[in-house]
Amino acid sequence: MRWHAGLAGLAASMAIAAGAVYAADDSLVFITAKYRNRAELQTIASHFQHVIVDEKRHTVQVEASPDDILALQRAGIRVDVDDNATRRMREAETAMAGKGEIGIESIPSYSCYRTVEETYATMDALATTHPNLARVVDIGPSWLRSRDPGAGYRMRVLRLNNSATDATITSKPNMVVFGSIHAREYTPAEVLTRFGEWLVSGYGIDSEATWLLDNFRFHLVLQANPDGRKKAESGLSWRKNVDNLNGTCSTNAYGVDLNRNFPFRWNSASGGSSGNPCLGNYRGAAPTSEPETASMLRYVVGSPDSTGVYRGGVLPDRRGDATTTPAPSDYRGMFIDLHSYARMVLWPWSHTSTAPPNSTALRTLGRRMAWFNDYSPRQWTGLYVADGTTTDTVYGLLGAPSYTIEMGVSFFESCSTFEGSTLPQNLNALKYAARNLWSPYNYPSGPDTTSISISPTRVSAGTPVVVTARFDDSRFNQSQGTEAVQQIASARAYLNQRPWSSGATGFAMSPSDGSFSSSAESASATLSTSGLPIGRHTVFTRGTDSSNRNGAPAAVLFTVAGSRTFSTSTDVTIPSTGTATSTRSVTGIQGTAPASLRVNVDIRHPNIGDLVVDLIAPGGAVYRLHSRTGGTTDNLVTSYVRDASGVNANGTWQLRVTDQVAGNAGFINGWSLVMSY
Repeated sequence: MRWHAGLAGLAASMAIAAGAVYAADDSLVFITAKYRNRAELQTIASHFQHVIVDEKRHTVQVEASPDDILALQRAGIRVDVDDNATRRMREAETAMAGKGEIGIESIPSYSCYRTVEETYATMDALATTHPNLARVVDIGPSWLRSRDPGAGYRMRVLRLNNSATDATITSKPNMVVFGSIHAREYTPAEVLTRFGEWLVSGYGIDSEATWLLDNFRFHLVLQANPDGRKKAESGLSWRKNVDNLNGTCSTNAYGVDLNRNFPFRWNSASGGSSGNPCLGNYRGAAPTSEPETASMLRYVVGSPDSTGVYRGGVLPDRRGDATTTPAPSDYRGMFIDLHSYARMVLWPWSHTSTAPPNSTALRTLGRRMAWFNDYSPRQWTGLYVADGTTTDTVYGLLGAPSYTIEMGVSFFESCSTFEGSTLPQNLNALKYAARNLWSPYNYPSGPDTTSISISPTRVSAGTPVVVTARFDDSRFNQSQGTEAVQQIASARAYLNQRPWSSGATGFAMSPSDGSFSSSAESASATLSTSGLPIGRHTVFTRGTDSSNRNGAPAAVLFTVAGSRTFSTSTDVTIPSTGTATSTRSVTGIQGTAPASLRVNVDIRHPNIGDLVVDLIAPGGAVYRLHSRTGGTTDNLVTSYVRDASGVNANGTWQLRVTDQVAGNAGFINGWSLVMSY
C-alpha cells in the first residue's frame, strides 16, 4: 500500500492503475481511509454504505471513485490507495470488457453468478419441476417495466413450501429474504438462489431441507433490483435502481437507493440518507416512491387497516406503533436482507443508536448466525446511521426479527472466494436461521443441535432405531460482547411429532458420557418402531439448557421397509383428440413417496403412438411416462419406475392420458402404484 498525499499524485496513480480500461476520471480504485472518531466514520460509511471497518486500526476499506476520494479529503480524512487490490480489480474489469456486451446468459469472468434472466429461469424450472414445493409469485413491475411494458423486469418471489402439509399444519411461520437490493452486489442473489435450490432439490432426501419445507414457508426475492442488476452485470459499480426522473446526474450516477426508500423513519436521521439524486444513498422523492420498494413492501408487510394494523402481507403485524413497544416473544417468522460486503450481521435500529425494544433477543440470534459466517454481529448503528432501510421497516412496522447480513469480500467477488467460503458460510447461517422460525425470539437462547444421526436408517417395523445428537450452547460469535453460555440440562427426541406442537411429549435422551454437565453434550435414545406404517419417518431432537431454555430443533429421516400396492380397474374412456383422467387415493404411508415408484398401466388403444401419458402426484408434480412412441402398436400394457421421493405419498394420484391424433378412441383399463421402501 502506498500513501498518495496530493490530488495530482492521486490522479496520476489512478491513471496508472486504470490502464487502458477506463479514463482516470472514471475509474474506481480500492482505498483505505483513516478515521479519527465516530463522526468521521459516519461520514465515510454514509457516503459508501458498504465498507470493511477495522475498529482497532480505525480504518475503512472500500472501492472509491476520484470524486469519492476528493470528498473524503475535503472532509480532512486521509486516504491510501491500495495498488495491489486496485490492480486485481482492474484485471477483472479488463476481462469483462473484453467479453463484449452482457447478455442473457453468464456474466463474463464471473460464471458462478447468474444473470437476472438465468435467475428467473431457475425460478421457473423449480416451479415447473416441483409444483408442490415451489411457485413463482409476480408482485409488480420494476421501475423500467412500470414506464415501458417492453422494458425492464417483473418483480418476482420464489415461494417455497410443501403444500401437501398445509391442511395439517395450518399456521406455518414465514421466512422472507431479499437478495441484491443493491445492484452491484453479486453474491447475495446467488447465495439466496442456491439456498432455494438446496431446499427444493433436497426435499425427501436431505432431512433438514425436508422438515423445513414441511413446516415453514420461504419467500425469496432473489433479485430485488433487477433493472440495476442488469447494469451491474456489465461491470458498472451500479448501486441504485435506474429511476432517472429526479434531477440531472452523470451517466452512471442517477437512480434511487432502494434501501433508503422504505417508509419507517424515512429521512429521519442526520446523515442517514441523501436528498441529492446523484449520490449513492439518495432516498427518493418520497417514502416508497419506487415501484420496486412498493411491491416488496406490499408483499411482505401489507397495508394498514383503519386501526393502523398492517394486514395482507406474509409476515404478521404484532408490534405496537411506539418505537419502545416490543414484539411479543412468541412472534413467528423472520426477515433477512442479504448484502455485500462488510462482513457483518446487523439488526435494528439503523436510524438511531437507541436499542430496539427486542434488543436482547435480536442480539442473541444475531450472534448465533454470526457464529456460522464469522462476521461481526452488532446493532446497525454500531457501524453508521441509515434511515428508510428494509430491516427497520419490517421490524418497526411488524415486530418481526429483522437482519441485514453483509457478506463476502467485495461487490464483484471472485468465484473461488465465493464458492470456497462466502457461499458455505452463509448457507449455514440461513439454515440455522430457518430452524428457529417457530420461535426466533426464544430458541437462539437455548442450545443448538449441531449434529444428528440415526441407525439403522432402514428397518422393518418392530426393529428399534437409535437416534444420536450433539447439543452445544456455546456457539455464539462473542466478538462484540458476551452471551451467557449454559450447561446442557436435558434433551428429548420426538418421533413423527413436532417439538413445538401442543401435546408433543417425546422421549428422554441419555447423555453419552453418563451425565449432562457441560455446555456441549452428545445424547442418544432408542426408539421403538412397532406398529409404524411403511415409509419415511421423522425424528426431531431438541436440547434444553440449565436455564430451562429450549434450543432450535433438528431432524433426521429413517425408513420403515415394506411394500403396498394401490390399484384401480375402473374403465375411463379416452376420446379421440381428448384427455382421460383416472384417480387413485393413497393412504397409510408415512412421509414421501419412494425413490423407485412403480407405475403399472393397462391402456387400450389401437395406436399407442398417438398417446401422451402422465402420472400426477398429490400437489401437482407431473411425471411423464409415455410420449408418442410405439407408432401403430396397439395397447400400452407396461410398467414404469420414477423417482417420486420429492412428493408426499398420501393423497390423490392421477393417471392422465391424452390422445393427440384424430381417428381413434380408447380407454384406461386399469393402473396401479407400487410403493416399496
